Amino acid sequence: MSKHTDYEKRTEELITPILDELGFELYDVEYVKEGADYYLRAYIDKEGGITIDDCVDVSHRMNELLDAEPQIGGDEGYIFEVSSPGLGRILKKTSILKKQ
Repeated sequence: MSKHTDYEKRTEELITPILDELGFELYDVEYVKEGADYYLRAYIDKEGGITIDDCVDVSHRMNELLDAEPQIGGDEGYIFEVSSPGLGRILKKTSILKKQ
């Protein structure tokens, strides 16, 4: 596995209990480089849609966990973002597909 895949997998492991507690679904996690910066993004969803407040809540909870995970991002560092998948996104998780 690549380090990017490892970062995504570990992020998924960390975020899943938070999302389960809130009744949200994980849509996708990606670790990508855009320009000079790396981004670690979590896309979340729930029935009725995700709000900005939902994203902020998950982001705050995750930041505490990510601060304790120095291996994610390594020396590169990253910007962590939480958002909804948006209407035009391709479905990636089978749990999301089963609910629709």
